[in-house]
Amino acid sequence: RKEYMQRLTDDLANYFGYVPELIEMFLEMFSPAECMEFLEANESPRPVTIRANTLRTKRRDLAQALTKRGVHLDSVGKWSKVGLKIFESQVPIGATPEYLA
Repeated sequence: RKEYMQRLTDDLANYFGYVPELIEMFLEMFSPAECMEFLEANESPRPVTIRANTLRTKRRDLAQALTKRGVHLDSVGKWSKVGLKIFESQVPIGATPEYLA
């Protein structure tokens, strides 16, 4: 079993680009199947999110201004009154005057 786990650790570290010590820690926390699922989930890209500076603007006004620039967005969720999730943008979000203001 020890040789199998060492081989699994080395293979996962090599495939996903982690150091073997971190993979060993994950394998102590999770079963091998759960560890594999965790590592694969870490490979998926996170959505771009921004926060409205409520000292300067309201989230609704920021969303309207960005929508006029061709940005497809939605609120982050009910738990945040200032966050916006960016799905698609014709221009880089960091280059818009709304983001820089």
